[in-house]
Amino acid sequence: MTQIEYKISDWIRLKINQNEHKIYIHNHYLNCNHFLHKKITDSYVESKNTTYAESWQQIKSYPAKRGRNDDLCFITPEKGWVINKNGKVYKTEDGGDSWKLQFEKPGSYFRTIVFADSLNGWIGTLGLNEKHLHSTDSLVLYETRDGGQNWQPTEVEGEYPTGLCGLQKVTDDMIVGCGRVRGPSYFIKTMDKGKTWKSIKLDDKAATLIVPHFFDEKNGLMIGGTIRDKENSSALVLRTKDRGETWEKVFQASQKGEYCWKIVFPTEKIGYISVQRNVDYGDFNFLKTEDSGKTWKEYVYAPKHYFIQGIGFINEDIGWIGGSFRDGTYETRDGGKTWVSTPDFGKSLNKFQFFGDTLGYVTGNRLYKIKLTKK
Repeated sequence: MTQIEYKISDWIRLKINQNEHKIYIHNHYLNCNHFLHKKITDSYVESKNTTYAESWQQIKSYPAKRGRNDDLCFITPEKGWVINKNGKVYKTEDGGDSWKLQFEKPGSYFRTIVFADSLNGWIGTLGLNEKHLHSTDSLVLYETRDGGQNWQPTEVEGEYPTGLCGLQKVTDDMIVGCGRVRGPSYFIKTMDKGKTWKSIKLDDKAATLIVPHFFDEKNGLMIGGTIRDKENSSALVLRTKDRGETWEKVFQASQKGEYCWKIVFPTEKIGYISVQRNVDYGDFNFLKTEDSGKTWKEYVYAPKHYFIQGIGFINEDIGWIGGSFRDGTYETRDGGKTWVSTPDFGKSLNKFQFFGDTLGYVTGNRLYKIKLTKK
């Protein structure tokens, strides 16, 4: 076969021997023979993989084979917890090689989990009377003080939340949370590692709240939607400067039929938000900020309808966006300027967590782990 030399700077398609290959190069010459080699970036080893998505491996030892795994919390690269929507909590201490079922609450929809340290942790549940997701558990917040061996309901000062969708550790003592999808809307926080919790109802600011993201004890963001009807809601971003006591709107999408779902900041200033599009028309966007969330811009990631929820970036350029239970995920290597479909990686992805730029986990219908090798 004749050797062909190309110079390329973006995602392109090459037809060689009637086979299509997608490759990505940053202004490097590529010698193409029967098998395509590519240089991923200057900081990683040369790979024959078409995408980084092929480096994600399913953790087959994870016990839950049915039901979505909505959240995870690893406190070290080896030690972490994963929750399943069927009211189960699993723990690993060896990076996913083995697991232990620590807590089971039949009928409860476990939605979010966070740990302040190896002993103190909390689970938020969906609560009762959610239109599209079933739960028979009226308790929305559980706590453990012994690393997950035992769990008990948590008291909350103020109006008790109907349900929770997101929890975040801000400091060792400050944990924040919010919910729920399709309302009602509450923000909760503790400033003393869970000894006391305060609830603030926010129906006047948002009709649906999904997750918070605080930068420090005072400054944070919260994302969701403008109204409970998912087909008429607009994506919404709120901001606080006073520990969540008051909130102001910093972004609202112009189109209807969506709400924000997950938010990540791979750097101090650069952040991304996945936007769940609930109708099959309009633009299919994600949001990006380059000023620590003060302003946000919409960018298209897909030419046709694609249901997304989870979003994760291993650095400011390389990331994934997913959520569809049929179509896998999308991957970018240029900070969201271009995306490529990776249909074989991940179904119903929801929550990513990374340790540096070489190790990460993500939940979905299954649990996945990625390990990258630097030069």
